[in-house]
Amino acid sequence: MDIKKEPIKLFTIFRAVSIVLIIGIATYVVITYGNSTINILVEKSNENLVVTTLVIFLLFFLKSISFGLPYTVLYIGVSQIYPLIWALLINIVGILINMQAPYFFGRKKGGSVVAKSVAKYPKLEIFLSFKSSSPLVFTFLVKFLGIVPHEITNLLLGSLAINYLAFNVGGVLGLLPGMVVTTIAGSSLSEPTSPQFIISATLFILLVVFSYYMLARLSKDKNKS
Repeated sequence: MDIKKEPIKLFTIFRAVSIVLIIGIATYVVITYGNSTINILVEKSNENLVVTTLVIFLLFFLKSISFGLPYTVLYIGVSQIYPLIWALLINIVGILINMQAPYFFGRKKGGSVVAKSVAKYPKLEIFLSFKSSSPLVFTFLVKFLGIVPHEITNLLLGSLAINYLAFNVGGVLGLLPGMVVTTIAGSSLSEPTSPQFIISATLFILLVVFSYYMLARLSKDKNKS
């Protein structure tokens, strides 16, 4: 058996198990509680915030190996349970938890992950020229622009042996703008006409537009070089 293939096989197994687990839990909750699932979950979560917080962190971890749960869902869910400041802090911790497993899987797997990632997502080549200049800036750009699933970029950054501190700081900073405006919007979801919701939703749209603009500029600069 090829030892080099073991990490990626283990990663695949974890992904499969986590997907089955998430689907199983979601199916049980929906069948048990029906259409009132969300309201019941929010009510129950407020009864024991310690357990709820641990479950949320588990979901962030499962997301890192399943690719099936959007960040947006987690951010908004957290914003519905906690006061805004706490929601922001918990989401930051959740982001850090989410980033760990793929990074270390990538470190073990090495360069083959890079080749496979670039083959599947050619736009990743745009960023590779920035790797040698500043690992922190490189990580920030990859995470902020978000042109591929974040779990894939965590795996890629690990396989490139990006400095661990730069990976965590750059990753959080890259995801922070989107997380903040999504969490703020989620906290005012029940009041869609409020200034808080309108401003945060507008900022979210502007962030998406700006990220596409940056991607286009980087692509243009790369083609010139």
